[in-house]
Amino acid sequence: MAVLSALMPASSMAQAEYPSRPVKIISPFPAGAFTDGIARAYTKELQDRLGQPFILDHKPGASTNIATSFVSSAPADGHTLLISTLASHSLNKWSYKNLNYDVEKMMSVGMMGVNAFYVVVRSDSPFNSLQDLIKAAKESPNGLAYGSHGEGGANHVVTELFRTQAGIGKLIHVPYKGGESHRDLIAGRLDFMIDGAAINQVIGGRLKALAVAYPKRWPTQEKIPTMAESGYPEVTIATYFGLSAPAGTPVAILEKLNSHMREIARDADFQKRMLAMNVQALPMTRQETDGFIKLQTDKWKPILKSLNISFE
Repeated sequence: MAVLSALMPASSMAQAEYPSRPVKIISPFPAGAFTDGIARAYTKELQDRLGQPFILDHKPGASTNIATSFVSSAPADGHTLLISTLASHSLNKWSYKNLNYDVEKMMSVGMMGVNAFYVVVRSDSPFNSLQDLIKAAKESPNGLAYGSHGEGGANHVVTELFRTQAGIGKLIHVPYKGGESHRDLIAGRLDFMIDGAAINQVIGGRLKALAVAYPKRWPTQEKIPTMAESGYPEVTIATYFGLSAPAGTPVAILEKLNSHMREIARDADFQKRMLAMNVQALPMTRQETDGFIKLQTDKWKPILKSLNISFE
């Protein structure tokens, strides 16, 4: 056995032994955020398959930069992974000038899924269509107020894109650190949001959706028109959720995880559970994940520059 072990490639040994202890999944959002449900669905399946706990650990702040920086400098042994998102992997490199990490050096594990963003208002709002909202925004002397989950994040960026495409002169951006934005929208302290997690409040009757910012109608909400159908085809966003690892993580470990993630995502019952969370599970290889992220990154580069969204 000792001779055989000596002859085995290091990558094969790493794959055979992995995971040798609990795996930390670092979330860039606060506890209780929308991403928790997605991550827990996958981590439950992964720990059942691999025999070690997969623990969700939250490091929110700075539009995902705190969590991304932490994981980028973690040991490259597959035991610390990041929930990679549109903000962390496709937006921040264009909007932040002084990042202390290079996201392109991180290694994809796989894709968990994508979700749709909806233009939402409170259930008793006088706005019953996207055109109602746009008309009021143009006529408001001070500008309508919208919420986001942080400056430079997906909500902020897509809403500013919507503002320019609709010819709205001014909107008031109110960034939040957690889920208080939905409560303030329901209470009338905000006028609208463009958000993915808000669909739960729509289903519950506390908010209403005017449009979906997705290339086509969402399969579980087919009555809601797309932004393209409402006259704004450029206002689309595919917010994604994947897993990534520090540079130098053995490929054998990444492929082992990816293989399990694809098997999980292909399961029909799992897909139904994810759709109930407003997420489409995507069984992508690591190469397909890299290609998908690159498309999103290339798409948002000129948009962010045109919107002049920039941070130190």
